[in-house]
Amino acid sequence: MTMMDQQTSATLFNQTGGPRFELIPTNGIVERATAALPSQATLTITCSPTNGINATVDKAIALAPHFARVIPHIAARMIRSDDHLNVVLDRLAAHDVNDVFIVGGDQEKPLGPYHCGLDLLQSLATHDNRALHIGIPAYPEGHPHIDTDTLQQDLKAKAPLAHYMVTQMCFDPEQVLAWLQQQRASGVQLPCYLGIPGPVKLNKLLRIAPRIGVTDSLRFLRKNLKLSRKLMRGYDPSDLVNAYTPYLNESDYGIAGFHMYTFNELETLKTVEEGGD
Repeated sequence: MTMMDQQTSATLFNQTGGPRFELIPTNGIVERATAALPSQATLTITCSPTNGINATVDKAIALAPHFARVIPHIAARMIRSDDHLNVVLDRLAAHDVNDVFIVGGDQEKPLGPYHCGLDLLQSLATHDNRALHIGIPAYPEGHPHIDTDTLQQDLKAKAPLAHYMVTQMCFDPEQVLAWLQQQRASGVQLPCYLGIPGPVKLNKLLRIAPRIGVTDSLRFLRKNLKLSRKLMRGYDPSDLVNAYTPYLNESDYGIAGFHMYTFNELETLKTVEEGGD
């Protein structure tokens, strides 16, 4: 598998203040992240029915002393009650974790009163212990279970209740940039972190892509012979990041930086730390 080249690493750190690394809260991830990632990094911790919301909170708290910022994902459909929300927020606040990323979540049936991310955002807007900084997801290529019109309506409703948005993983920069221009024209002005894949093996990428709604990106890659060859060796995001670089300082796009989906393949990211020195 190839690794991100030094030029890309430097671009990530010098032009955007360093990428955000998304981690899955599996066993051993605290030790692995501490060993592989730079202490100045921002980490985000996913939330899923498989691992449970407690795993997300526990790992965020454990990682917080080692990194500049740690952001747990809070899945609305996994919050059981208002009291449960209070417990989650109080635990995070007690460890100076004051950032959250609000998603609807993959829980098939809501465990409590929150059926979608917007429900939870509206509650947090008036909550005594509301997080100081809130992020929300965005879907330039759509969502496997939500139609495009609903996604757009939701984004416009969520935007006043959040501080930034993060796009799904996408391999087609032209499509993402066009989507960003459309959002700015529609009045959505949230700073945007661009979701990119970290170096990842083909079988893992193909397995997870349909679930996170990036099948259009995979079709794009398959049509591009050069990128497809790279994909067979293991995807490296260097070219994708470099394609975005000219637009990082363009105010019309409002790009805040990069959000890297690591799939917990952290050892391949060590060159990022070297690029930031």
